[in-house]
Amino acid sequence: MENALYVALSQQMALRRMLDVTANNIANMNTTAYRAERPVFDDYVTRVSRGDATAFVVDRATYTDLREGTVSVTGNPLDIAIQGDAWLQVETPAGIRYTRDGRLQRSQDGMLVTVDGHTVLDADGNTVEVPEDVGPISIGADGTLSYMVGGQGEEIQSVELGRIGLFTLPNPEGLQRDGNGLVTAEGEALPAVGATLVQGALEGSNVQPIMEMVRLIDINRAYALATNMTDSENKRQSNAIDKLGGTAT
Repeated sequence: MENALYVALSQQMALRRMLDVTANNIANMNTTAYRAERPVFDDYVTRVSRGDATAFVVDRATYTDLREGTVSVTGNPLDIAIQGDAWLQVETPAGIRYTRDGRLQRSQDGMLVTVDGHTVLDADGNTVEVPEDVGPISIGADGTLSYMVGGQGEEIQSVELGRIGLFTLPNPEGLQRDGNGLVTAEGEALPAVGATLVQGALEGSNVQPIMEMVRLIDINRAYALATNMTDSENKRQSNAIDKLGGTAT
């Protein structure tokens, strides 16, 4: 039956997609703030002769696993880890993007930027300036950047430089990846509620290596079974053709 081949082929296509996603997760297990991907599949059932039904595998979409990664202390004052449902808003040559990669630094022109040089924006969409000649930078839980002035007989005061914006994205399951830890989202991003920053720390990947390796083994086994199914069906059809050809002669 040709449907058996089509079913096996649909399974192989779905498994190949799962293999690509799983391999990408494993490759990014040490990437800062990486969120694992998960494929979504569905069964498409069609009726055939004599009331039988055949189920095909359909690749529906891929969604982002939104669980937070483990936070590790780095001691770098411009490293930040986001805790809670929030993203940094950055300006790139392609437009506004969002990231949780908190490896920040000061650019040559005195702007707060990501490790890839994208400008970090505040809650109002403006850039955050970090002068070169200021003392140690403090980043508060709400994203406020400040430094201290005074001392030696003068009153010590805190000078605020700006506040890093934290945003909640609409439809987080439908985020579109844009490479290098950046994502895009349809709709308007809103100020995050309840999210905080931890200075001198970074969020790690939320990939669970052991689970991904087990998933990889299961995928390979399932692919081998699907391949055996297609090989068996090809042999069956080939034998049938040979027998019919012999009968005709």
